[in-house]
Amino acid sequence: MTTKAEPLTLRKYFYNIYYAVSTCLKGMGITFKYIIAKKPVTIEYPEVREVVPEKARMRLYNDVLNCIACNQCATACPVDCIYISSINRPKDLETPKTEDGTAKRKILTQYTIDTALCCYCGLCTTVCPTECLTHSHDYEFAQYTVTEMKYNYMDDDIIAWRDRIVKTR
Repeated sequence: MTTKAEPLTLRKYFYNIYYAVSTCLKGMGITFKYIIAKKPVTIEYPEVREVVPEKARMRLYNDVLNCIACNQCATACPVDCIYISSINRPKDLETPKTEDGTAKRKILTQYTIDTALCCYCGLCTTVCPTECLTHSHDYEFAQYTVTEMKYNYMDDDIIAWRDRIVKTR
């Protein structure tokens, strides 16, 4: 015993198969178009470095050779992560000058930044009168422990960063 509903369901069955195959082919066509036409965006790190925007705030660097120990950066820091110590220069010693001609009336004895605390707001760099404290474009400064993220800028190995960082500015 056959009913009239059977041809309708058979037609609907084949229509559903056609619809599934056609929509799958449309989706695969879009996918293949992106695979064939688009260039890859993968960067071959570390051989190729990502280009950092000019105004990016990355690792802080203080050029202690030009620092006048004015303490303005430590005062402006909202999280108190900058530690500065200095002593007054004796009157009988000659007063050296920075690269921009500012007199260095104090002798800088300690300049440490705890980058684990730093929020990279940039307030410390804007108040620096000699512009020796800057954000560099160096974004590779991960450490294994939090205590290693304190940088004493009086150390010779950190002073050696100067050549690399001044070139990238």
